[in-house]
Amino acid sequence: MRRNGRLPGMGRTFLAGEGREIFSLALPGVEPVPSMNNEDSPQTVLIGEKDGPRGREILGECIAGKIPFIVLGRGWARDVPASMRNLAKKAGSKIIGPGSGGLITPFLSGNDRGKAALLAEGRDLFQRTVRESDGRSIPLRYAFSFGERSDLSPVDAAWAILDLDPKVLFFAFILERLRRGRELLEFAAGAARQGKCVGLLEVDPVPGEDRVEKAALRQFGVVSLHEPSRIADGAAAFMTAGDDVYRGIFLEAGQGETARLVRNEAARRNIPLFNEDDGAAPVLKVVRNGELFPPIRAFGEAVQEGSRPCLLTSALSFPGAEFLSGAAKAGIPFIPGIGRCLDALACTFSAGGARLPVQAEKSAPPRCPIHPRPTEYDAKVLLGAFGIPVARERLCRSFREAAEAAEAIGYPVALKVMSPNILHKTEARVVALNLQDREELRNAYGRTLEKARVADPRARIRGVLVQEMIRGGTEWRMEFRRDPRFGPVVETGISGVYTEILPDGVIRVAPFDGEEALKMIRESRGYPLLLEGWRRERLDIEAFASALSAFSRLAFCEREVARLDVNPLFVNRKGVLVVDAFIEKKGRKR
Repeated sequence: MRRNGRLPGMGRTFLAGEGREIFSLALPGVEPVPSMNNEDSPQTVLIGEKDGPRGREILGECIAGKIPFIVLGRGWARDVPASMRNLAKKAGSKIIGPGSGGLITPFLSGNDRGKAALLAEGRDLFQRTVRESDGRSIPLRYAFSFGERSDLSPVDAAWAILDLDPKVLFFAFILERLRRGRELLEFAAGAARQGKCVGLLEVDPVPGEDRVEKAALRQFGVVSLHEPSRIADGAAAFMTAGDDVYRGIFLEAGQGETARLVRNEAARRNIPLFNEDDGAAPVLKVVRNGELFPPIRAFGEAVQEGSRPCLLTSALSFPGAEFLSGAAKAGIPFIPGIGRCLDALACTFSAGGARLPVQAEKSAPPRCPIHPRPTEYDAKVLLGAFGIPVARERLCRSFREAAEAAEAIGYPVALKVMSPNILHKTEARVVALNLQDREELRNAYGRTLEKARVADPRARIRGVLVQEMIRGGTEWRMEFRRDPRFGPVVETGISGVYTEILPDGVIRVAPFDGEEALKMIRESRGYPLLLEGWRRERLDIEAFASALSAFSRLAFCEREVARLDVNPLFVNRKGVLVVDAFIEKKGRKR
């Protein structure tokens, strides 16, 4: 492990002032000094004074001394004066807090056993988590409390740890609210590529069920942590079985009902349990009711002699105080309750499953100019540029052009008036379907243009779209919009007559590859309609997945587009075809 200037507490650290109780969790390895005068320049200073003349004097001394990191605890206003923060920025100093609960790093603690990093906004839950971890013999390798405001964000600190220390396997975030979701997802993808796991405890989530957030966190493998104890559980599991050298864990639970229960539940969570002890694998010991300190201590001593990681769990979710005391004295990490323990271990054997395609920008086609006031036709041109198949069609500005297009495409055809002012073409009755010959085309051409003028006398008509009629297959929809927290998100679902019966779609954050697109399709409630059935052939699911993946690249690369809906997309026995689309550019609400 190297020292790193991107993180506080990774160099000489002072506690300036008299208020040691302000940072009670961060005192190991911290040098107390009464003031900053005549001191060697440290890397980090924790100001042990509340807001007042003395506290501001020390803060000013730190800024004048260009201290890289200055940590403010409780007792300060919600923010320091803007003038002092600006001076700190000019001096290259980063202020963490006010409201920080302190920090823990291996440089300060000297403890090299932990495999988890805790990065928390606020103070109270940070301190509860640290205390619980300490009480259960679970050392945290890093723990940072960023308070109510910080010049160093939790995600930036996590990136620094990821670059600095390969021993950290579990990153746990405590955030007031996930306001910058895309940043967290990108970090989760980067961590997953290295086999790490990311967990999130959100204190005050967006009211109601946020389908986008739920789907995004699951897509990127971010584990939802509902209480501080789950953070300690994850830290214990990764400390025990998180290293790549371990392909499983040896269960010591006897041969009774408890052992069978644990094995069945572990298999359901895809946790590999070894039937025979090879003398090197981590050990999971299930403590029976009434098994107290002496046998636990003997077990701990035996395991530690062989330098094997071990983890205790109990058949009871709330073991007695004597058991807790015995486990703490033995120095063995434990997770109360079999279910909680196995949930935590499941994360260690599934870490690294999330990924973010990094070639999305490089695989995009050259920029496709978009009309200032785009119509369905412009949306399809853009879709075609990304390799998404579109029904044969031609934009015509006279009946003669329309007739030639219909002959070239082949009857029957559909006719649509293209105008940026007429958004709902069906309601405006400017669509004519299933035109069989030139005479029907002539009648429909004049009729639809007349109805367009009735719908909006000032509408700007860009032409008439002649399109082939599509039959067979099933109708689906693809939609993308820009979420304020997660950026471009894509949703797909069944369409047509099934829209009201199966309304919910499947959501992913763009971009994603064909494999992820296949997962989306299989999760959709309309998926059975793509499979072979009674008097029904199997449809081209692979072509659908390819189009959906290309659509996600479009959503990610085309920054001018605020929203794009494809409805319907016909999935046929061979291939897919876009029949209708709606596009909205950024800054132009229709």
